[in-house]
Amino acid sequence: MEIFKQKSSAVIAVFSIIILFLMVFTVGCVKKEEKEIKMGATFPLTGEVASYGQKAKRGIEMAVEEINAKGGVLGRQVKIDFQDDRSDKKEAVNIVTKFATIDKVPVIFGSAGSSATLAVAPIANQNKVILISPISSSSTLSTEGGPYFFRTVPADDLQATILADWVFSSGAREVVIVYTNNSWGKPLTDGFEKKFTEQGGKVLLSEGVADNTNDFRTVIAKLKKLRNVDAIVSPTYPKEGGIFVRQLKELGFKKPLFGGDNWGSPEFRNIAGQSAEGVFFTAPSESTSPIYADFAQKYKTKYDEAPDVFGAYSYDAANAIFKAIEASKSIETEKIREALLKVSFTGVSGDVAFHPNGDLASESVSKNTIQNGQVVSVK
Repeated sequence: MEIFKQKSSAVIAVFSIIILFLMVFTVGCVKKEEKEIKMGATFPLTGEVASYGQKAKRGIEMAVEEINAKGGVLGRQVKIDFQDDRSDKKEAVNIVTKFATIDKVPVIFGSAGSSATLAVAPIANQNKVILISPISSSSTLSTEGGPYFFRTVPADDLQATILADWVFSSGAREVVIVYTNNSWGKPLTDGFEKKFTEQGGKVLLSEGVADNTNDFRTVIAKLKKLRNVDAIVSPTYPKEGGIFVRQLKELGFKKPLFGGDNWGSPEFRNIAGQSAEGVFFTAPSESTSPIYADFAQKYKTKYDEAPDVFGAYSYDAANAIFKAIEASKSIETEKIREALLKVSFTGVSGDVAFHPNGDLASESVSKNTIQNGQVVSVK
């Protein structure tokens, strides 16, 4: 009996220690959480369009470091959990689902590719989580992004108009369109075709290709049978666009080539090689903000490289969120959303404010070419 009592006492003592440990651990976790505002981010950090995700990550990191050095937001440090979706829709869905339902973060940054962002937007909206992208430009997001979607990059409606005007003013009247058939390429192509034909232009052939297409010989064979082709317009992703341009040049095609903003990426130039020389493409304009130079210098010092426009958009996306949280004095998503719709400030990318559908209110698109392997503005 005495032995039993001793064993019981020992068991009780052990359980007491475990309970005490759990209480200390739990209290410590609560205190830690109270000191932080955790947010999520999903971008392609590896893979074929990793440059977009890496630039976005760096821009956001800079904004976070600066705000935390000033005491954080609402007196709490900001922490971003960056995840790699590799520009894969399924992976992005898995990441955002975890952020929204398990981590229960109030804000998610991402993604880069419009297809991935469109895939995760319903999850963000269903769970009432703010989703803000500094890169996804598809015009489809203007109507299908939902009330919790925002972006600091111009929508493609403007890019389609600028591209159509540019191609028409170049003297081209009959064109072939080859595009990546996804939620970015198709709306941009439709917008271009509408604007181009309204001006009197004619589309001889419009051919959509799947993501990661490696062989364009069938498409090229079709366009070679056409007469009077003045130019080719190709809103394609970096991989498809690079391969298409390279194969065109290898087969001796010498007509002007026009693309969308993906042609400005390092991945496009690497894949196309020398064939990228002289191609034309539209893209979001480089910043003329009076505070951009200071941002660019700090970015260069920190990362030993110059920022691009998406790094600037990402930095501004983070600061828009911080300003909205401070203005709402809350991390409740509905209050953040209401505050975002009233946000207005001069960012490093330019003026930042949002339309009711979450689109950037201030927009600009530039015309560019590639010379000696570098992106050069076309006036």
